[in-house]
Amino acid sequence: MTRFVTPVLIAAALAAVATPSLAQSERTQSERSQPARSQTAQPAKLQSVMVCATDAATRRAYQREFGVTPVFVTAQEAVAARQAGQRWAAPRCMTERQYDRLISMTQTRASL
Repeated sequence: MTRFVTPVLIAAALAAVATPSLAQSERTQSERSQPARSQTAQPAKLQSVMVCATDAATRRAYQREFGVTPVFVTAQEAVAARQAGQRWAAPRCMTERQYDRLISMTQTRASL
């Protein structure tokens, strides 16, 4: 039994290591086959929100990371923007309380 387990574990480890590199090479080949687009022609990123504090240090860090000042939204505004199909170039910020509301609003309820 031990003779069988050791080679299987080695094969599994090699497969786990090789899989990300194979996926990366497939992605780069597909990117090469597509024509290059300019920076302005790229579509806006997916709508995303992140929990941000309201202090000055967090605002400076956000501006350094994304190049714009943070825009805070409520859970209701985020859901309405999602339903309207809005896309944001930089993620929007929420307080922890609003983020918890967003999660509770978007979760499927078992009683429904």
